[in-house]
Amino acid sequence: MSDGVGVACRESRVGAFLNLRGDAADPGFRNVAASVTGVELPVEPCTWRRHAGHAAAYWLGPDEWLLAMQNGVGVDLESRLRDVLDPRCSVVDVSGAHVQVELSGEDAGKVLQKSSPYDFDPRNFGVGRCVQTVFAKATALVAAREADAFDIVFRRSYADYLLRWLEDAAAEYNASDGRSP
Repeated sequence: MSDGVGVACRESRVGAFLNLRGDAADPGFRNVAASVTGVELPVEPCTWRRHAGHAAAYWLGPDEWLLAMQNGVGVDLESRLRDVLDPRCSVVDVSGAHVQVELSGEDAGKVLQKSSPYDFDPRNFGVGRCVQTVFAKATALVAAREADAFDIVFRRSYADYLLRWLEDAAAEYNASDGRSP
């Protein structure tokens, strides 16, 4: 990177996290969810989608997704989804339980490799991929956003530990916390 920073880490401005469960084989479910959230649910394992930078849907399992909505979006999303989805579907606001950080820079992949046994090599983990994995002795959802940029979602109860761990793991790569100019 031209500014000499090999890794930058900063907290994302996620306003709401929702856990959504439903029948992925049902196009009606997927269409309704997409019309309310603005993002199409991925059905391929270990993938995610983003719409206009304000909403993301991460595949967690064959019938489960994590929706991340940027600040100002999704304030009443849970109730709107409940109003239109089949009662057999589930939507739960898990905003208080999660934190998301953005890890970026030419050495961000190296920090990920130090953090997890998962193979984050770009040949295996390209843009649009996500995985739930062990991460610095905790668990996290890691998503490849673009070349050398990743979203990491983890439990709020691990936030202090994981942010300090990331800071230490990135120190050798001229890291920045994203707050400096």
